[in-house]
Amino acid sequence: MTDFVLVYLILIIGACLQSVIGFGLGMLCVPVLYWLMPELVPGPMILNALFLTSVLMIKHRGAIDMKQTGISIIGGAVGVIFAAIVMLYVNAKQYQLLLGVSILVVVALSIIGMKPKISTITSLLASMSSGFLGTSTSAGGAPMGLLYQAEDKDKIKANLSAFFVFINLFGIVVLMLTGSADMADVKLFFFCLPAILIGWGLSFVINNNLNEKAIRGIILLVAGLSGLALIFIHR
Repeated sequence: MTDFVLVYLILIIGACLQSVIGFGLGMLCVPVLYWLMPELVPGPMILNALFLTSVLMIKHRGAIDMKQTGISIIGGAVGVIFAAIVMLYVNAKQYQLLLGVSILVVVALSIIGMKPKISTITSLLASMSSGFLGTSTSAGGAPMGLLYQAEDKDKIKANLSAFFVFINLFGIVVLMLTGSADMADVKLFFFCLPAILIGWGLSFVINNNLNEKAIRGIILLVAGLSGLALIFIHR
């Protein structure tokens, strides 16, 4: 009973965070749920993220930049494929360490006033990193979150959600084709769904009390924690 309550609490907080800043569900939930209820990782958590990002994408669809999102999807696909190859032949921890340090450098530069400019190159680099991290660690939001940190909060959630819908859909299809996900994962997704909906509902209250500056601060905090986790915590 205690584990059930903790699982729901973590999912509610993670869903609320994702709904507020556009990412964070995987980064917050996966490390804890991996110990509390490991059967939720990765399949059911990918389905949770797919559902929530789909809802957010539809809600903020008017703010989607189709050109940059298209570029990000291409980069994300490359990152996913690269991660799959790395996980087969190379120790992925080495790349996680490099990406973790890179994220912390970007966070530090952002704190002192430098902000990444959204372009074809930066979109490709950020989305490739997110695709790689999402596949290898189940928490790939930080690079894309940092790229969009200075944008309007609706644009942040719209474009990150559109990107993650593709990444999550790609991920769950790959898991099902390889036999790593099945109907048991779908049943666990429905077990999690009420918590995801509660977290999404709570975000409406929180969003009304946050401006763009506060959103940017939360993004930098979450991204910084993600960078530290990549350096010091390995699955």
